[in-house]
Amino acid sequence: MVLAASDPEDGGLYPRCPTQAVLGLDCPACGTLRGLHSLTRARVSEALDHNLLLLVAVPLAALVWLALVSQAVGRPVRPPTLPRWALPTVVGVALVFTVVRNLGVGGLAWLDSAA
Repeated sequence: MVLAASDPEDGGLYPRCPTQAVLGLDCPACGTLRGLHSLTRARVSEALDHNLLLLVAVPLAALVWLALVSQAVGRPVRPPTLPRWALPTVVGVALVFTVVRNLGVGGLAWLDSAA
């Protein structure tokens, strides 16, 4: 896996976030590559420092991956039915997280994706 071998902190293979480059703001996904790299090194607290939403995103991505793999091997798993409030809640949390991490308020500065 390239992400495990090449540190996004060093740049190189990885492009800069378009939102960060154009607007100078952190999007909800900013810091995700550095966070995933940290997870490949078993540095969980460092990963969450890069992007706190990894706490939810990684388990969900693992479940989606498992569903796709089970379908590929011929043993499809029926995906759970999400309640109607799930998608608006996810969008709302991402929006609030984006606003709060870009406020620049002293006590909330740890939410930004800065290295």
